[in-house]
Amino acid sequence: MSFRLAALLQDQRVRFLIVGGWNTVTGYLIFVGVHILLGVYLGNAGVVVAAYTIALPLSFLMQKLFVFTGAGGWMRQFGRFVLANSAVFVANLLFLPLFVGATGVGALPSQALFVFVSTIVSYLAHKHFSFAG
Repeated sequence: MSFRLAALLQDQRVRFLIVGGWNTVTGYLIFVGVHILLGVYLGNAGVVVAAYTIALPLSFLMQKLFVFTGAGGWMRQFGRFVLANSAVFVANLLFLPLFVGATGVGALPSQALFVFVSTIVSYLAHKHFSFAG
């Protein structure tokens, strides 16, 4: 059984999904913590920005250490990582309302579709842009 697990973990896509799950949970917990500690001062939008600012470097570190382990300049990769993640974030802000309005599909199933598509796009962006040699 451990041989199968080791073989699975050799697959970069599997590691990306595992780390992505970890980062999602961590990001949510950071959001909750910021909301509890500072929400009354920052408001919802401020909490989102603060939590994103805290979670993004942690997400980068996890991706760099466990998924895209190749050599490369950390600062350059981090800049590209921020750009790629921010592009997906902005795309979600723009396309979710457009998709819901154009198709009549509700926000929840539309967001589920976006999460699926954006996971693939994020993997490809990080593999070929953020962490590219």
